[in-house]
Amino acid sequence: MQLEWHEYDSIHNPEVILIYSPPDQILEQWRIESGTTASIQDIKNLFKLVETHSKRVSCCISSWRLDHLDTTSLIRLSNNEVPCLDNAIDFPEINALSGLITFNLLSENQEVLEFYLNLELKSYLLNHKPDIGYINRLKKSAVSNRVLKDWWKINEQRETSQEEAVGNLKRLHQIQEDYDQLIEQQEQLRQVLDQQNTLSRRALIKLARMQNDAT
Repeated sequence: MQLEWHEYDSIHNPEVILIYSPPDQILEQWRIESGTTASIQDIKNLFKLVETHSKRVSCCISSWRLDHLDTTSLIRLSNNEVPCLDNAIDFPEINALSGLITFNLLSENQEVLEFYLNLELKSYLLNHKPDIGYINRLKKSAVSNRVLKDWWKINEQRETSQEEAVGNLKRLHQIQEDYDQLIEQQEQLRQVLDQQNTLSRRALIKLARMQNDAT
């Protein structure tokens, strides 16, 4: 269960696991999920908050290492038994464009890099090495060709999203037109029924008068 920090007294509590992500993954997730642009101060505040909370829990672990654990390993981890990752598992791949932005951000704000490395050194590494070469991984990921490909990929995704939005808008217009047509048909049917009811009443009245005259 995911808890807000004010909802749980997490001081030295083995039931609480702090999960963190590398800065590039946070920026990438922020870009996808948030409607506002992340500022340098936002990233600083986020990592400062995570590091502060990491001092209040008995266990912290990176999200990508956690993803490699099966159910049995997760149970062991919850019981304070530290599982081991396969040494062949490498650090997560860095998106070129996110890597370039993150590299520039960390070059200008060493504090954020220190927050991340401190988390790495105090977390459960699961028999894996800490990500002390993170800045070099960022630099290698941010080669021009890869950055250009990711840039155009984002443009393609944006164009696809626009096409989907236009398609959805057209479908909404069609649904509205169908609905308006249905309302109009129902109104026409109601008018026909009213006319039939009026004619029926007139016929019944006329028949009743004829019967009275006959008697």
